[in-house]
Amino acid sequence: MGIEILRELRRTLPNAFIALTLHEYMAICQRNGQMVKNNTKRLCYRESTEDCNLCFPAYSVQDFWLRKHFIQKHFEAADMFISPSEFLRQRYVDWGIPADYIKVIENGQPSFSGPVAKPREQRNRFGFFGQVTEYKGVDLLLQALHLMRPQVRKSMLVEIHGANLEVQGQWLRELVEKLRTPLIAEGSLRWVGPYEPQEMQRRMSKVDWVIVPSIWWENSPMVIQEAFCSGRPVICSGIGGMAEKVRPGVDGLHFEARNPTDLSDVLTQAVTTPGLWDELASNIRQPMTYSQCADAYLRLVA
Repeated sequence: MGIEILRELRRTLPNAFIALTLHEYMAICQRNGQMVKNNTKRLCYRESTEDCNLCFPAYSVQDFWLRKHFIQKHFEAADMFISPSEFLRQRYVDWGIPADYIKVIENGQPSFSGPVAKPREQRNRFGFFGQVTEYKGVDLLLQALHLMRPQVRKSMLVEIHGANLEVQGQWLRELVEKLRTPLIAEGSLRWVGPYEPQEMQRRMSKVDWVIVPSIWWENSPMVIQEAFCSGRPVICSGIGGMAEKVRPGVDGLHFEARNPTDLSDVLTQAVTTPGLWDELASNIRQPMTYSQCADAYLRLVA
């Protein structure tokens, strides 16, 4: 609808309380909110009109200054901002939203009666769930599998539950195909494909670990909360919203972002350390429910 909708709402409903939930970094970063540099793919740690100009040389530093202040002017129509993670909140505070005007409320999840994990002697099944894009790190996960000792890799199974590889760039499609073909033939990888939201719990119940290998900051990945709802420890990149949501050594494991060698070591640790899965799974806290999330929003206007 465009950011102008905020001012239209304010004009139409002058006495309404307007809260805007920020699920990504679109206001900060013109590169689809990824906060990843155009050419080098390096992470952006802060907003910078000079760096934005390097990513998009067709636009001047002054253009990016105007873009920022245009968005901020429309944001003035909102009474409050919501962030599902502290990490994203801090990025927007640094960008210019006063700290008192942006609160953290986690995304709600369905109510579960308890973990759905079935007893197994070995916790050696791993699952990736989500979009297969260059930012989600599936290629990095496949590289990590190739770096593992063959006898360890053959003792585990990784499942890719994901969609949209076919619409990605040719370089990514070719790389994924090159990496996955021998792993599928070996039996250590299973390419399951896309799924509907209602299939998530059933699919997740068949794996032991959920892997989130994204190469960008993320905010509050829904798949992490979905994993915790299902009683599954998470292995994730140790940056941004992922690092905030997963407590290393408590309810999951971190690896160095963008480092397939470190991910390989962490996967080996997960599959070869007796009792590790049980310890991590026992510490999982159930995420906020839909009702609890709604109550938190309503308290803003109470």
